[in-house]
Amino acid sequence: MAEINILKTDSRGRVTLPGIFRKEPLFEYIVEGDQITLYPVRTVRKFSDMSGLPIEKLEPEWVEKEEKINQDRRSGIRASSPSEALKKLRK
Repeated sequence: MAEINILKTDSRGRVTLPGIFRKEPLFEYIVEGDQITLYPVRTVRKFSDMSGLPIEKLEPEWVEKEEKINQDRRSGIRASSPSEALKKLRK
């Protein structure tokens, strides 16, 4: 049987995670009734080898519709944290 541990909220309703999860930047969660399950999100930054992924070709009609709706043509910023991204953005 699994060991049961209880997390208690502080006065502001925040939960302090166990030590092994404190450095995880993102969590996916699932709410099932009165239970919430947290899963650490493994990002591309942690698993950067994407060479095995197939290259997807988009239909020209879809690309045309997307260009009409989304006019943001800025290129992405590669950074390991939001603060590093802001620093690169200011340069």
